[in-house]
Amino acid sequence: MKKITLFAFIGLIVISCKKWENQSTEFKITGLWTGVNQEFQIQALPFLDSNEVTPTPYTEANFRDDGSLVIDSAGVELDSLGWFVKHDSILVLSGLDLGFENPLSGGSLIPNDLEFSILRLTQEELTLRYDTTLSLTIPGIPFGVNVTVKQIQRWAK
Repeated sequence: MKKITLFAFIGLIVISCKKWENQSTEFKITGLWTGVNQEFQIQALPFLDSNEVTPTPYTEANFRDDGSLVIDSAGVELDSLGWFVKHDSILVLSGLDLGFENPLSGGSLIPNDLEFSILRLTQEELTLRYDTTLSLTIPGIPFGVNVTVKQIQRWAK
C-alpha cells in the first residue's frame, strides 16, 4: 500500500510540473499567435496627439523555440527577427529594422532591439506594450520636441 501511495504521489508531482502555469515565460510564448488588434498612440504636444486601434486578424507571429520569430502579415513574411525574454516580464525583439531614419541627424529613430512589457500572458492571450520617448530638434523651432510613442499589441492562440 505504501508503494502505491508513493508512486501516486510521484505521479502527481510529475504531472504538476508539466502544467502550463509552471512553465517558463519562454515556453508560454513559444508557438503561433494570431493578431487581434494593436493600439498605437503618438504624442508630440502641442503639435500632435493621435490614438488609433487597428484590427490585425491577418497577422501571425510564430515564436519558435530556437529564438527566431517569423511574422506573417497577409502573406508578407519578415523572417530576420529574433526574440528572447528578459526578467520574465519583458519580451525583446532583436534585429528589427523598420526603416525609420532620422532625416535631421542620420541614424535610426527606432533601436534594433525593442523591449515590450508583457502585460498579460495566458494560454489564449498575449498582450504586449512598448513605450518610448524621442527628443527631436527641428530646425526653425526654438525648443526640442518630445515625441512619445505607445503601442499595445494583442495576440490570441
